[in-house]
Amino acid sequence: MQPFSRFLLYFLAVARHKSIRKAAEDLHIAGSAINRHILLGEKQLQTPLFERLPTGMRLTAAGELLYGCARRWTKDLDDLTRQIDDLKGIRRGQVDLLAPEAMSRAFLPELVARMKRSHPGVVLNINIRDNRRICPTLLSGDGDLALVLDPEETRDLVVVRRLSFPLGFACRPGHPLARHAAVRLADCAACPMIAPEQPLALASMFTRLVEGGRMTPMVAARANNVQMIISLVTAGVGICFLSSLDVMSEVMRGDVAFVPLIGSDMPHLTLALVHDRTRQLSRVTHLVGNIMGDIMTQPMA
Repeated sequence: MQPFSRFLLYFLAVARHKSIRKAAEDLHIAGSAINRHILLGEKQLQTPLFERLPTGMRLTAAGELLYGCARRWTKDLDDLTRQIDDLKGIRRGQVDLLAPEAMSRAFLPELVARMKRSHPGVVLNINIRDNRRICPTLLSGDGDLALVLDPEETRDLVVVRRLSFPLGFACRPGHPLARHAAVRLADCAACPMIAPEQPLALASMFTRLVEGGRMTPMVAARANNVQMIISLVTAGVGICFLSSLDVMSEVMRGDVAFVPLIGSDMPHLTLALVHDRTRQLSRVTHLVGNIMGDIMTQPMA
């Protein structure tokens, strides 16, 4: 059952694609029909909803207001449908989970595997985002749960589980550094390093540590992608400054060694499982949150 009018469906598609042609391709509807319904809607509302530009369709101020309301309506309907399914005891559904790229190598594969074993009817929609955009995206209604690194503001969020990871250096297992249980920054000064670059959050941490330790690192390479940095480490280019979370999978396989940094006021990386405080979560979302929380708190090999 589709409770929304064709006008609203067409309006949302055009607003999302910024083009009648692309909306028509997405909906498999003639572009002329979409345009006719939008014109009728604008006539009824007595205000234009789009600016018709040579490059496509752009929302007017009134269109932005309607778009925000329409997205909330569709999200509320989705929440209602899930709650009705809960009342029926239906063991199926879907959960939208937002996460940073680092989670694609740790935690998430196990979460999906557990869900498929215990609740094969539940679909996990995993959306990998820039960590800085995860909380705003969740609070805008485009997600049910989120994993976020070092959340700056949690006033509007419920933190289900929080976990800290030490920072340190990753190296090949045969590297002299791997023989140490922990090291100080000065102990690594003579080692060639792969320096993290923006937009990695570790880049600013690394800069502060180096400046605070009055150390000049021996930079062998720079990279702004964690997987690229790890590949350079395994290739023997140098050691790298990362969190234990970044190399968890590689350490468990024995491909990489991780040596934590020690020292006064040494920062840690925080991972938080959160949801929007204002939203009532469905039973299946609670289920996914509980399993994810269990995975986060289990001992790591």
